Amino acid sequence: MILSPKTKRLLFLLLFFYVLLLCLIKVESNCKSGCDLAIASYYVWEGSNLTYITNIFTKKLSQILPYNPDIHNPDSSLMGTRIHVPFSCECMNGDFLGHTFTYITQTDDTYDKIARVAFANLTNIYWLQRVNKYDPTRIPDFVPINVTVNCSCGDQHVSKDYGLFSTYPLRPGQNLSSVAAESGVSPELLQSYNPGSDFGAGYGLVFVPAKELGLLLLVSSRNWDVAEEEAMMRREGNCDGEGRAASDRRWLIG
Repeated sequence: MILSPKTKRLLFLLLFFYVLLLCLIKVESNCKSGCDLAIASYYVWEGSNLTYITNIFTKKLSQILPYNPDIHNPDSSLMGTRIHVPFSCECMNGDFLGHTFTYITQTDDTYDKIARVAFANLTNIYWLQRVNKYDPTRIPDFVPINVTVNCSCGDQHVSKDYGLFSTYPLRPGQNLSSVAAESGVSPELLQSYNPGSDFGAGYGLVFVPAKELGLLLLVSSRNWDVAEEEAMMRREGNCDGEGRAASDRRWLIG
């Protein structure tokens, strides 16, 4: 079949615009920026403890405890509870929001074991295979691998009132009502932030507004600022300023 010059030009233009369209789709960003703070909701399984959690997330205990006011004794058994682990939420290659941690593999580790046990379902096999070069059946011992955890900075189309979110792995026995009651937000709002998510599936990630934790951090930050101001006033010998700072502190903590 011999094509006329006019038909050839038409086919060339169609091919050109098709390639251009593919390029535009490819470079379109799903995110533009991240946020300084997100929370990983880590379910403490039997055999894990705060020392283990600080190690795999490369955090100091002093960085984790302020986000967990219910922990009065770090050495006590925390099995069956959730630990809030702070981390930064970045826009990864303009594609998705997440953060990549570095994990040192152990003997007999598999991607499934790392996701399900070490990181308590905060990630999954898909993400581990996507960001690592090792064959799933040939993961070397004691080498660093990437562990990517998804996160959220909110959705202004749903609400502008929430800026701190927890990456929350669902567990068997939970449902929309129970997660809403635990988080202190309405089921409707929770579902709006997670369209299509089945809260009763017993697995999978959802993003939960950390309402109570955000308020706690706000008050703690303000109290710390007041305490710092009071100390500065004391160093300067400003008694009036010290009294004013103390008065402000009483107002903040009720």
